[in-house]
Amino acid sequence: MLQQQLQALNFIKIFLKGGNVDLPKSITIGGQKVKVKLQSFNDYDGYTFGQYFHDNKIIQLNPDQSDKNLVITLRHEMMEAALLISGVGFSDNYEQEAVVRCMEEIFFPAWDLLLNRFNF
Repeated sequence: MLQQQLQALNFIKIFLKGGNVDLPKSITIGGQKVKVKLQSFNDYDGYTFGQYFHDNKIIQLNPDQSDKNLVITLRHEMMEAALLISGVGFSDNYEQEAVVRCMEEIFFPAWDLLLNRFNF
């Protein structure tokens, strides 16, 4: 587990230093394929970094941000997807243990698969 966490930190460090992001077209989360798309948002608040559309299993990322923010936004939207795919996101109230188990059993394995895909 420590090795995987170090790999994740290394992955993020590359982008903090200005490395180029080559985002995947899809990611597997909780055994389900989730598409990743770059698309600008036409939103009323002026700026949206990303959004997860659960019914369509799509993570949409705004390309008008830095590579560092793209990676951080991808991770954030992957967590949103993990919570909804697991069912936790539909709870009336969040139970801490349920959220932690979701992150341990669904999100972090998906993140590790992504890191391995990029040989980190």
